[in-house]
Amino acid sequence: MPRVILKQDEVEKYLHRASLLLPALEAALGNFSAGAAGGVVQPVRAVVPVRPHGGYLGVMPAYSAADDALTTKLVTFYEHKKDSSVPSHQATVLLFDPTNGSLKAVLDGSVITAKRTAAVSAIATKLLMPAFAEVLCILGAGVQAYSHYEIFMELFTFKEVMDTTGHIHFCL
Repeated sequence: MPRVILKQDEVEKYLHRASLLLPALEAALGNFSAGAAGGVVQPVRAVVPVRPHGGYLGVMPAYSAADDALTTKLVTFYEHKKDSSVPSHQATVLLFDPTNGSLKAVLDGSVITAKRTAAVSAIATKLLMPAFAEVLCILGAGVQAYSHYEIFMELFTFKEVMDTTGHIHFCL
């Protein structure tokens, strides 16, 4: 039985800014990039089709020796043509005790996924963005677009923010 269960609003309370993830993610990316020497085991995700319902279940396990962390993310994806009240993507993160395999926590993964994805994009941008960049263009929509906008506005200075239609959302 898990000791901790955190729902979406509770995860948001503890992880209110994606920038809080930057130091840990930079270290994790370095460990992952180091291959076997980095101590990260992250197999390619498994995707299970859910027929005839038109959905998928993604399973993403990982172990980090440096952090002594064992986790699995489960994600479902269903294209909801009729019922838009249910999110198309739903995620749950399971944390295990790596010493004995006991389930320690169940976390709603929606906030974690959005903020982790945006934080990794911000790390790449920090390393690759030219110093003279003045315009941020956000490709996409929904939760991921908002999470990227949020961290990019916190970390960088842009004169304009545009979406893929060319609509300017912000101008200095």
